[in-house]
Parts: sequence; C-alpha cells; structure tokens
Amino acid sequence: MKTTTLLVLLALPLPAAAQGRGRPPAEDHLAVTSVFSGRSGFDSRSAGFKSSFALGRLGSYSFGGSADAAHLRTWTGGTFPGELYETSLGLRARGKKWSFGAGLKSNSDRPYNSPSETDFSLDVSATLARRGPHTVLFGLNYSTRRSFLRGLPFPYISYSYTSENLTVFFPFALRWKTSAAGELTASYFPPKYFSLGYSQKMSPAVTLALSGGLLLTQYLPADRPDKDYALFLEQPHAGLRTTVIPAKGYEVSLWTAWGFKGRYFTGKQYDDHHAKTSIGAGPAAGLTLKKTF
Repeated sequence: MKTTTLLVLLALPLPAAAQGRGRPPAEDHLAVTSVFSGRSGFDSRSAGFKSSFALGRLGSYSFGGSADAAHLRTWTGGTFPGELYETSLGLRARGKKWSFGAGLKSNSDRPYNSPSETDFSLDVSATLARRGPHTVLFGLNYSTRRSFLRGLPFPYISYSYTSENLTVFFPFALRWKTSAAGELTASYFPPKYFSLGYSQKMSPAVTLALSGGLLLTQYLPADRPDKDYALFLEQPHAGLRTTVIPAKGYEVSLWTAWGFKGRYFTGKQYDDHHAKTSIGAGPAAGLTLKKTF
C-alpha cells in the first residue's frame, strides 16, 4: 500500500497560502519510511523519504522547499505496473500579503521522462483581509496533471481561523486540540477524498494515533498508449500509529493498518473509469524514522 496513504496523515498538497496560513507551517524534517502490505491481489512494498526545509529570507519573504521520493513494488497479477516511483520537488515563498508556490511531481515508472509523465504546478495567493485569528485569501492554482480540471487555472477563495487550540482552513483542513494530550485532525481533498485522525499523548515520549480515510493516487506510466489518460489507485484504509521520541528531534513510528477493498483504473480524470480492477482487503505494517531540525 502506498507510503503516504498508510504512514503520513497529511493533506494532499495544498496551495502555498493554505500551507502558510490555513495550517501550521510544516517543520523542517527528514523522514524515511518502509511499508509492507498484504492486501488480497495487491501485495506491495514501499520505501522512501519525505523532507521539508527552510531556505532563508529575502526582504519580507521566507523561502522553503520540499523533496519526496518513494519506490513502490507490487505483486498484483493484474495490469498494475510492478514497479513505480513517486517523486516531487517544491519551492515556496511566503510574505505578509503574497504567497507563491511551484512544484514538480512525477509518479511513474520513468519519472520526469517527458512532460507527459510530469505534473507542473504553480500557485499564487494574496491576503484580502486579516483580523485577529481570521484570514481571507484569494488565490489561483495551476496544474498540468490535476485529477480534475486538468491544465486550467483554478481560482479559489479561502478562509482560515487560527487560535491556540483550533486551526480551521476552508476548504478544508482542521486541527483541534481537544485536551492537553489529545488532538483531532481532518482533511478534505477535492473532489471526494478525505482523511480523519485522532492522537493521544500517553506520555512525553509516547503518542498513539488512530487514522483512516479514502485517498487517490495518480500515476503516469511512460508506455501508456494515450498520454491524456492516467492510472489511478483508490484505497480506503484505517490504522494505528505508535510514535516514540527516543531523544529530542528524533521520532520512531510503527504503523499497523487495514486496507479495505479498493480499486485501480485508467481515465482522463478521477471519475473517468476504464479498465477498472478491484483490490481486496488486507493488513499492512510500516516503520518511519524522522529527524526534525
């Protein structure tokens, strides 16, 4: 099962403004993950890393970046490729009023082989109003391989509320500190995908987290006959994560999860279903090592 589906309960890439104001900014980190899944008809192994890092300041802007990569090996007995890579690179700039983001993503057996295997995205947003914990933004997002409205600039207006115990970004991400030790998170990924999670700090060094959701991953195999089509993997899941902090700045997380019945298919976008193949249910387990800077 896909690494990010099972191990990291994070929103899909949000616009730069959402990441900068609607949610707490991502901390600088490097995480290495390995996952094994025994789903019926979709045995898989995934290994990779995720990172986020600061690049300094220039004038009123702060700059940062991200780089992710993973190798996915599957044994399906069907038409799903046996070997795929998931890669992305991103840059962001955040100012008092304006925020900018640019990214390259290639989920393919031959990443960045050509524009047909590469998703290029741009995002720009401006603060329309800010009063206390309330912020209203206007933005424009562009993506060459978005799973809906592909290749079209997508305007949006967003609202965020941020306080000590509650962060809400619409549309849609929520982080609610329900108690000194508990936290509830929820994310909605247009057009129909979502994730939910609840974590409880058992001690200063140990945290338990329950999570679940329905996520979609898009792949662009280099040899697909029609470049307008993509390969989509749709998977519901639920799992338990145990995170231990052995020393300051270090985390070790063990995941056990259950993947429910899913499917993969080809199409021009998320709701265009061709060559649909069902995936059975089954268990999964994974390990993540994380260093925060």
